[in-house]
Amino acid sequence: MKKVISCVIAAVMSLSLVACGGNKSGASNESEQKIMYSNGGPVEFFETPWLNPGSYTYSKVLYDHLIEADADLKPSKGELAKEYKLSDDGTELVFDLRDDIYWHDGEKITSQDIKWSIEYSMKTAVANPVFLNTFKAIKGSEDYLAGKAQELSGIVIDGNKITITFDKVAPDALLTFTQFAPLPEKYFEGVDPLKFQQAEYFQNPIGSGPFKVEEVKMNDYTTLVPFDKYYDGVANYTIHLTPSPGDSDPNLVNNVKSGLLDYGYTKSVADVKALKDSSNVKLTQVDVRYTRLFYVNKFNKADGTKSPLANPKVRQAIKYAIDMKTIGQNLFDDTIIPANSLTPNGADKVEGLNNYDFNPEKAKQLLAEANWDPNYTLDVVYYYTDQLTVDLMTSIQSFLKDVGIKMNFRLVEGDLATILWKAPDDQVNGPSAVEWDMAYAANAALSMHEYYDRYKTGSPSNSHTPADETLNKLIDATNSSMNPEDQKKAYFELQKYENENLFSIPLYYQPIFLIESNRIETGIEKYGNPQFNYDWNIQNWKIN
Repeated sequence: MKKVISCVIAAVMSLSLVACGGNKSGASNESEQKIMYSNGGPVEFFETPWLNPGSYTYSKVLYDHLIEADADLKPSKGELAKEYKLSDDGTELVFDLRDDIYWHDGEKITSQDIKWSIEYSMKTAVANPVFLNTFKAIKGSEDYLAGKAQELSGIVIDGNKITITFDKVAPDALLTFTQFAPLPEKYFEGVDPLKFQQAEYFQNPIGSGPFKVEEVKMNDYTTLVPFDKYYDGVANYTIHLTPSPGDSDPNLVNNVKSGLLDYGYTKSVADVKALKDSSNVKLTQVDVRYTRLFYVNKFNKADGTKSPLANPKVRQAIKYAIDMKTIGQNLFDDTIIPANSLTPNGADKVEGLNNYDFNPEKAKQLLAEANWDPNYTLDVVYYYTDQLTVDLMTSIQSFLKDVGIKMNFRLVEGDLATILWKAPDDQVNGPSAVEWDMAYAANAALSMHEYYDRYKTGSPSNSHTPADETLNKLIDATNSSMNPEDQKKAYFELQKYENENLFSIPLYYQPIFLIESNRIETGIEKYGNPQFNYDWNIQNWKIN
């Protein structure tokens, strides 16, 4: 996972806060001031909004975006841009900025700030891959990144108008601009892009969203107050943040039960169990693009021997041998959904896929057809440190043993990028550059392309899948159009091949659970993925 802030236990303080609230016109109204408690506050610094766009509460409220996404992360309407238009052929994207948008220091947001943000982000080491893929499709990107040009020729500004020209297909262009937060250029003068996260700015950021920073006590608490120049409504409450990583707060349950958390989210089964009977909060399950799976190493081994998992019948046998329904009931308290594809259930998924329901006899038959060596022991690695992962690996080990597959599992730590994802020099013939048979991991995808592009020959993180002409063509088809319907059709065909071939073995979909206290009188109208930015209208919530 793309995290840069370590988990630190929060010290929750009881504070008497006086902040500048307001109504729609921005007028002060102290009698209506309330405090909403949340988590995900900074520990050592505010994380750049260009890496994990909405993982932290502050990321979602301090920054605005050019386009607003709906709860399904579909581009819906302008945000900082009052209007936007993508040409029919996808080569030109035009933004027309609003006249009433400001940074939190009171200065107007300019087209130059937008252009600079795109260009500067491309040279940092902490930009989301979806953003980078879009920006690298802009005309002139190769010359700019190679140092042959000082700016992107494909971005032209004229007053409030910004025209972006692409010289190749950028399938996630609109999605990118629902998540990419422009920053004020003036605060980064002289800052090396490779030291971007270390900039003084991220000790007390000046954003553009509905709340601004009032006070920061790193690793203690942060207070955010309404921004009285925000164009889309001014809140009448402040936000108090306790420090924690975005989706792993060790104090979450205690804070909820103590009345010190009004809004948050969790993926932890233990958290859900502890809170499900609490009378002061509402838990809402939100299905998101988050899939746990086995990455399967199909490259030849370093000594030249063939991978025992290269045969798709072996991979199918493993899938049939694991009873994810029973595992979900016994270990996860029915909070997970067994998976039959990388793509979670919903409109983006084709119907009629094989569920690989638990069938040990079918698994044994497939292993016999594949001439499986019962003396071989699968080497399975994982990087999660919780007991639940150990319990899951133990259960899977038992299920595989019942059909004649030996398996050992081990925790890996350190340079995970090399241990898990180092690609072979030759992605056609191998040999493998990593030393494992299967890796238990997760994929939390902003874009559908994040699920599948890594399996294409040439991907820098393709440590597991040798060149497959059919697979490469199917992946290329998903990237060949900016038309959502064309992309959906291409994904449907890819999912059919994936379901049969099992180039990876999807295990389960893990939903997120939103936590809202009964102090939130009027809150989210439609629930979306809280790890990303969408129209949640937080500035107009009512806190009692």
